[in-house]
Amino acid sequence: MAEVRLQAVKRAEAGKGSARKARREGKVPGIVYGRGMDPVSVTVDRREFVTALHTDAGMNVLLDIEVDGDTTLAFTRELQRDPVRGTLLHADFVKVDRTTEIEIEVPIHVAGESPGVKEGGVLEQPLFTALVRCLPTEVPESVDADVSALGIGDSLRVSELAEGKFHILNEPDEVVVHIATPISEEELEALEADAGIEQEPSEEELVQQAAGEDAAAEEEGAPEGEDDR
Repeated sequence: MAEVRLQAVKRAEAGKGSARKARREGKVPGIVYGRGMDPVSVTVDRREFVTALHTDAGMNVLLDIEVDGDTTLAFTRELQRDPVRGTLLHADFVKVDRTTEIEIEVPIHVAGESPGVKEGGVLEQPLFTALVRCLPTEVPESVDADVSALGIGDSLRVSELAEGKFHILNEPDEVVVHIATPISEEELEALEADAGIEQEPSEEELVQQAAGEDAAAEEEGAPEGEDDR
């Protein structure tokens, strides 16, 4: 896995006021912590940090955070974002050691073409990430889930995923991908009815409805008969 160098500056002051000032200056406030070190409050350049997060590794990009000439190898543990604008508010960086294995979530990537899908089956993916154990420098960008042998009704489980320089920690029987039988129109209508979803009227029903409305309008507009004299 490639490493990205990230310059950081110690924050002399903590608190919301200091954090807001850092954001106005185009910085992201954060904290670096981990085994064998005291937590350090820092700021990093927002543009550089966002660029690092947009590599193929995403959130799992390995960072060389340089503070006052000292470099700390770290992962981004948590990001806080503005709930409306989505801008970065704060970042937690956790220190790691090159020679010590870690546990980390990585995305699962569906690979190949399923014969079952070609026959009309529906691909369902209950599991989107895998928990793996490996060295920090061996974290995979993703774990491949090969569906090229799956027909309708077949499932791919964690035990069938290929491991590399990492070990998958999820339960072996956990379903990753399932090729479901396609739902018939009648079954779909029954499910929609159970869910309280109103059905769109058919063309014939629309014609009948329009004819009924026209008849009602004519009846309302007809002149009343003359009184008997």
